Amino acid sequence: MRGRMGVAIAMAVVSTASALRAQEAPGPAHLEGLSFMAGCWEGRAGAGTIEERYAPPAPDLMMGTTRYFRHGRVTGFEFTLVAREDEGVVLTPFPDGNRSEHGFRLESVGDARAVFAAPDHDFPKRIVYAAAAGDSLVARIDGGEGSDRFSEWRMGRVDCDPDSGRNAAASIPAGP
Repeated sequence: MRGRMGVAIAMAVVSTASALRAQEAPGPAHLEGLSFMAGCWEGRAGAGTIEERYAPPAPDLMMGTTRYFRHGRVTGFEFTLVAREDEGVVLTPFPDGNRSEHGFRLESVGDARAVFAAPDHDFPKRIVYAAAAGDSLVARIDGGEGSDRFSEWRMGRVDCDPDSGRNAAASIPAGP
């Protein structure tokens, strides 16, 4: 009897601790609210093109890639990890393959819009993704609330099939 009572108490303590930890963890318990970002996107980036691809979110991880093209050549790239961590959901950029010193914590998500913030970063302080009309996605980086410093890219959904014959490199006119 005593052994069963001890097991029951231990199970209750573990169960209660797990429930409390789940309640204390900030942010959404999963990344489902970011599903509007999933897919392949392409748009203008200055005199070139930007191409972004995001895998559908798993409960704890979403991965993305970005390539910048000019005159048919890749001029830059970035990997993105959006992961569920102990302190909440964090977007970590890897510009040119190098991990950023700052993770951008998910500040808000809803209505097909997500705001990630890193107030201690020099620039950008925020990364915002939002679904827009015409099956498009807008990516924005800015200096934070009230800042007039920003860059924004509007991208349309494109076919993710590499055998479709359509890709950013092929769609950019060759030039000097």
